[in-house]
Amino acid sequence: MGKAEENGDRIGRIMLFAAGFTLAGLAGALGMSPFNELASGARATVGLIREVSSDRPTMLMPIAYPGEQLVTNHKEAMQPGLTLIQGIMPGGNQVRLISADGRELHRWRADFFKIWPDAPEVFGRDPIPATENHYFIQGMHPFADGSLLVSFGQLGTAKLDRCSNLVWRTDRQTHHSITATKDGKFWIPGAISVFDTSEDLFPAGLNAEKLHAMAGDNLSKAFNNSVLLVNAEGIVERELSVLRAVKEAGLENALYTSLQEVPQDPIHLNDIEIVTEPLAAKIEGVEAGDLLLSIREMNMLAIVDDETGELKWEKQGPWLRQHDLDIAPDGKIEIFNNRSKIIGDWVKGSQILAFDPATGKVDVLYPVGSKDNFYTYIMGAHQALPNGNRMITESTAGRVFEVTPAGEIVWDYRLPYDGEVASLFSYAIRVPEDFYQGEDLSCPSRT
Repeated sequence: MGKAEENGDRIGRIMLFAAGFTLAGLAGALGMSPFNELASGARATVGLIREVSSDRPTMLMPIAYPGEQLVTNHKEAMQPGLTLIQGIMPGGNQVRLISADGRELHRWRADFFKIWPDAPEVFGRDPIPATENHYFIQGMHPFADGSLLVSFGQLGTAKLDRCSNLVWRTDRQTHHSITATKDGKFWIPGAISVFDTSEDLFPAGLNAEKLHAMAGDNLSKAFNNSVLLVNAEGIVERELSVLRAVKEAGLENALYTSLQEVPQDPIHLNDIEIVTEPLAAKIEGVEAGDLLLSIREMNMLAIVDDETGELKWEKQGPWLRQHDLDIAPDGKIEIFNNRSKIIGDWVKGSQILAFDPATGKVDVLYPVGSKDNFYTYIMGAHQALPNGNRMITESTAGRVFEVTPAGEIVWDYRLPYDGEVASLFSYAIRVPEDFYQGEDLSCPSRT
């Protein structure tokens, strides 16, 4: 079977599913069984059908900024180094290595169907992408030999060599960030299937089958988010349920609010950081080595024991739908605060915050001035650089830029996907100029 036929077969399966799901959703809208929440499923199906028939990913947003590739480059003020940019760009899901002067030095391709040719057997009842337009990558970790860890959203994690060939893959659901430990292992957000979830974690009136139906094509594996410890060979050594940690901590208010909003995805874990000594010193009962979590659907930062998963500390807001937590040398927590313009016109954009758990004080690190606004309603990343600057990933705008502490933009890279929409930059990091230590990253030409 050719690739076009395979894509057609996948599309046919999704369209059949969509039709049934729409009918169930319409029944819910009328107050009929199975339950009212399925009305939202009917509305979501419209987007699903549109995406199936689209010739590009519908996650992509209209171009927000003029210019292409490097539009600002103040060499004397920027942090020297190479920039790795991950996301959906012309040519599909990939990671590009960009020089300080904006040249593309290398490219890794992240082809789900090449990495998981046996996806139906591996993922079982959970949905798999219909085409290359139906998945995204978010989360990476580079190695000095040119290999790269890449997380495929709600699918799995793969290690690729410098030529994008598979080294190993997880056959467990993973998503979002990849955090390296000192001993060469990795903390990665995961998910426990609803069919493997204990009944005491389900909301009243729901079970695995109902949640699976409600979630549809995208979220059926998101209900019971977990923390995975993955070793250097891709083997999962430990798994801790974040949903259970929140439940057993008695956080009924947080659970109630998130279950009302999106019962299929009440946690949405999007980052894991390893607690440092300076951070632990700020919070009673917390130890270095514990795990700092970003729980998006609850607008929550939480710290859990890295062995037992017990929740030791949590703080909700004032951040909203946050991503990419970083722990500063002084123990403050730096946060990509996405925010939401739905709240009102006074919300002009996203922010980078610094939060001190000892005092509760929150400072806005960026924007500095009223004209420094940037915004991405999903994803987003930031990185404190050695020279005091900060690199910011404005994901849905397909933009990565570097700012000084005073707010001056000294490096600005933008990439349209085509003439109408921007690329999606899910994550970006700056590495030293000598990171690859003279490693030859060249690969045989692709045919």
